[in-house]
Amino acid sequence: MSNRALTWISAIFAIALGSWFLLGEAVEMTSGVDFCGSCHSMQAAARSYLQDAHGSNNSGGGGATCTDCHLPQDSQLKHLVFKVHAGARDLWAELLTDTRQIDWHEKRRHRESFVYDSGCLKCHSNLEAATMANHKAYVGHRPYLLGQTRKVCVSCHSSVGHKDLGSFQ
Repeated sequence: MSNRALTWISAIFAIALGSWFLLGEAVEMTSGVDFCGSCHSMQAAARSYLQDAHGSNNSGGGGATCTDCHLPQDSQLKHLVFKVHAGARDLWAELLTDTRQIDWHEKRRHRESFVYDSGCLKCHSNLEAATMANHKAYVGHRPYLLGQTRKVCVSCHSSVGHKDLGSFQ
């Protein structure tokens, strides 16, 4: 292989690697409450999230990011495609609608369409292995675990992630 071909291959590899790294950094920087809460329309959601156990208001100190819950976690490609779509939709709403008119309680009634079980199960993977040995977890989630219901996690856990959201509007 000539030096010129090797130089081109090295340059293409370096550009691809750099692009992959920059994409990863951009995804990470736009996944948390600091970024998501920077839009006026999301400030109430950000404040309520910070008061919730999933927003690090817990004894363990850990928490989920906005995209851990609001984007699918079962595939990196699906995550990225949904992130671009959600970002474009949110930017459109922020720039072209009166975001003061958002009815957060009404939006919560449709939570199944913007909170993903794959995000819940990413952190709560112990539920997938729940058996009668872990009676409390198993009994409460049995119909879900056995595929006997169409309910998703937020069907029952209706205010998870945003404690007292209505009081922050």
